Amino acid sequence: MRNKGIAIISFLSLIMGGCSDKCIEGKQPIPASIFVEIIDATSEENVFTNETFSANDITVTDVIGTEIPFEFVEEVNIIHLLPKTTIDARNIDLKITLNNQTTMVEEEVNLKYNVESKVEECYTSFEFTNILFPENNSQYEEGVFIVKI
Repeated sequence: MRNKGIAIISFLSLIMGGCSDKCIEGKQPIPASIFVEIIDATSEENVFTNETFSANDITVTDVIGTEIPFEFVEEVNIIHLLPKTTIDARNIDLKITLNNQTTMVEEEVNLKYNVESKVEECYTSFEFTNILFPENNSQYEEGVFIVKI
């Protein structure tokens, strides 16, 4: 009887020790993303607030022209970029194109970044590092890159 008790306790310890409270079914890492506000270099106004461009004028592509997912956050007039991340990568290039068909004004903003992974207990999370706008002046404030065109 004593051997059965030890076996049961050992089995339960193995099962309980193998489970982690941190691994909740369906729990996923927060996807990596980038927030960008584009402002006029002369007036320092947001180009969507002053109606130089609208949300419909935005396209985001990679170097081979594949469209990159994004959301336009109307409440604050910023672009929320959602590039896919599955591996560590260096010097990824994206292009934000603003093209107002009515006024024929077009602006391009190039973006370079790296992707770094971090292995967690239940999943691998990714983050963007070394985010640069090589042809534009930019600054980072409160989670948003402010880019002058």
